[in-house]
Amino acid sequence: MVNKLIEWCLRNKFLVFSFFMLITFWGYVSMQKTPIDAIPDIGELQVIVYAEWMGRSPKDIEDQVIYPATTRLLGIPRVKVIRSLSGFGMGFIYIIFKEGTDYYWARTRVLERLPLAQQVVPPDVMFSLGPDATALGQVFWYTVENGFYCPEHPDKAYEKPGICPIDGKELVLSKYNLAELRSLQDWYVRLQLNAVYGVSEVASVGGFVKEYQIDVDPNKLLSYNISLHEVMEAVRRSNIDVGAKVFEEAGAGIEFLIRGVGFIKKVEDIENIVVGAYNGTPVYIKNIAQVTLGGEFRIGALDKEGKEAVGAVVLMRYGENPLRVIHEIKRKIKEIEPGLPPGVRIVDFYDRTKLIHRTIDTLKEALIEEIITVIFVIGVFLLHFWGSLVISLVLPLAILFAFLIMYYTGIDVNVMTLGGIAIAIGIMDDVGGVLVENIYRHLAEKQEELGGKLSPLVRLETCIQAAQEVGPSLFTALSTTIVGFFPVFALTGEAGKLFRPLAFSQTFSLIGASIISICLMPSLAYYLLRGRLKLADKNFTTRNLLKIYEPALRFSLKHRLVTILVTLLIIVTGLISAPHIKQEFMPPLNEGDLLYMPVLLPGASLTQVMEVMKKQDMIIKNEFPQEVDSVVGKLGKAASATDPAPVIMLETIIRLKPEKYWRKGMTREKLIAEIIEKTKIPGVAPIMTQPIRNRIDMLATGIQTPVGIKVLGPDLKKIEELAIQLEKIMVKEVKGTTNAFAERFGNRPYFEIEIDREKIARYGVKISDVQDIIMSAIGGISLTTTVEGRERYPVRIRYLRELRDSPEALERIFIPTASGAQVPLAQLAKLRKIPGPQMIATENTLPYARVFINVNPKIIGLVDYVNLAKKVVAQNIKSGE
Repeated sequence: MVNKLIEWCLRNKFLVFSFFMLITFWGYVSMQKTPIDAIPDIGELQVIVYAEWMGRSPKDIEDQVIYPATTRLLGIPRVKVIRSLSGFGMGFIYIIFKEGTDYYWARTRVLERLPLAQQVVPPDVMFSLGPDATALGQVFWYTVENGFYCPEHPDKAYEKPGICPIDGKELVLSKYNLAELRSLQDWYVRLQLNAVYGVSEVASVGGFVKEYQIDVDPNKLLSYNISLHEVMEAVRRSNIDVGAKVFEEAGAGIEFLIRGVGFIKKVEDIENIVVGAYNGTPVYIKNIAQVTLGGEFRIGALDKEGKEAVGAVVLMRYGENPLRVIHEIKRKIKEIEPGLPPGVRIVDFYDRTKLIHRTIDTLKEALIEEIITVIFVIGVFLLHFWGSLVISLVLPLAILFAFLIMYYTGIDVNVMTLGGIAIAIGIMDDVGGVLVENIYRHLAEKQEELGGKLSPLVRLETCIQAAQEVGPSLFTALSTTIVGFFPVFALTGEAGKLFRPLAFSQTFSLIGASIISICLMPSLAYYLLRGRLKLADKNFTTRNLLKIYEPALRFSLKHRLVTILVTLLIIVTGLISAPHIKQEFMPPLNEGDLLYMPVLLPGASLTQVMEVMKKQDMIIKNEFPQEVDSVVGKLGKAASATDPAPVIMLETIIRLKPEKYWRKGMTREKLIAEIIEKTKIPGVAPIMTQPIRNRIDMLATGIQTPVGIKVLGPDLKKIEELAIQLEKIMVKEVKGTTNAFAERFGNRPYFEIEIDREKIARYGVKISDVQDIIMSAIGGISLTTTVEGRERYPVRIRYLRELRDSPEALERIFIPTASGAQVPLAQLAKLRKIPGPQMIATENTLPYARVFINVNPKIIGLVDYVNLAKKVVAQNIKSGE
């Protein structure tokens, strides 16, 4: 069959050339359209369910929301495992599906089950699905910040002070505060970028969300005989617009739409809300409370080199092309910049395109070098330029063929797929070399036999005979190579996601090479192998190589025992050396940027964590000016279900300059060690990783370091103790441990108010009455939302700060009774300070504690480290330590 195909192609050369021209064009177009990323997405296929119940403790979230909801979600088809995380005011359920599940099918199944989960949680808990993005979805981070501008030409913003290039006037600094910048981000920039093709979500972080704050004075409520509930109801009913259909003006024939305008627009609108009357005089909000504009309760913040900032992260939709999405984001930013206030700039501090281009360029250079080397080597051996060109043509054509198949099978271009193509080049070169060399030899012999130029018919028959002589063998050899990669296709989990793209790209390249070598190369050889062709024994290169090869071959055949023993010695040496080679699961990828993730002990306030982050960011920027381009740190979480970070967790993106600017002798590993050393602060555990690596680890396993340990059990206190013991074991006994940190989630200070049922019964007070006061007067609740054009802001009510910011003040909070009397909270409940969990993580409803471990890859490979750690832990368990 192969021989017949070779003959048909040589006799129909025009059709063959036309077909391969079409394939070349089609492959090039496919190459342009194929999604390109730095590494394959090896994360688990997961759907995130986000639950919000603001103001509640992690224990309340776990007991009343996450645990009951998880039990209702356990029956979803094809679910592998369900993990969850309960934090302050919010919870996350990570539903991990089995490999091969369609992503949007999985989201649909979860949506079907959510109503069942909603039935078993408090009515004011809100469930939502996380964005349709994966662990590699965070492709672009930016800040919205003040800059310099010319008052006469405010449409252009500048980074530094100076002179306007248009009229020579001095530039002026814009002075928008963090609340104004956050409003601009939320209601202009975010919405515009959300509309970009391929963007799943734009999650804001940092600054202050504007909030109308009503701080009630309970003493004035008492004096006017007004309850807090009446105030709350009055505010809710004073923020509404209504419609009343239409009326037609008599005689004019004009129809008017009727609209009752009543939305809150400013602080004065709230202050003038009537709550009730006292001795015939209306009582306004301003008589019983202070109304101000402030910032909403914060669960995250952003810092840029020591100054608080406003920014956001853009998440790419599942399956999209990162390069295309980021290009569209940048185009949209340029489009909306004229609509920004004078001087305000949008500045990126993390951009995936740089990593993608750097990765692709590295492999592109390797491929080009391989092709040039092939042309040179074949040219040296054949001493015929056109012959080496024929062999070399198989390489780019086979690569284009591989891209064509990859595009239509949904395989992305990344470091692994390009690596597979690079591996295939050597094999493709052999195929072309054998085929063309055989045709070359036959044509040379035929020239020698006939003593001159060959006729077209003789040339054709000679090419057919020569190609058929080796064609079937070459096809069999390529098929055998392809079959050798079948075990790689059988890999599952992370290993499969990592190495299957390599196997696929190599296989597609080899399939393309086999088709090209059998169908196209004989036809090219027919036209290009012209002129006086020299036989092998007359070729200078071949003649000299044979002088070396023949004596070596004769020696080996004469001393067969010695040859076999030397070969066996080499094999044994390799077997002995193999266990000492470092084993890595995933090849280490230098992403260019670093992600520094210090973790503070539970109980640290946002203000304290912010001070630590500012201090560390300034140290990194000021101490490493030659290596560090920019430093932007985030504490807590962004407004996204994909970011479960608590307030005590910092994420600092360190953008590095090209290595040519670094100090002499500085390496990446040395820089990381120096950053950790310079930023050491007592009580802060340093974790250094990379942005992509961290997202894959965190969302796939719940642990943000490449290596970690989970300790599962029903008792939170016990599993925390075991995790701390493991931390000490890893540092002291396991070689290669840079640092280890066991999360201390059980030391978060709680202030519990335990209501005495017997005491409240004496006053005719219900549990819910006390809890309503605790929730609204102490914690504060959002009553309504203002509508100010395109912008929306919450209206919050709470007691005055000085009446709720200490244990003594809380004890004096008054609870209204059925008789109208006011009873201090201390007489109805026990108030006490106790330690509690910062966050509660579970797997299939079973809580676990985590140990985060950084490993020095220069000392030991990750696979070796895991095996060694397992052995050490097993020994400690056996010894009872």
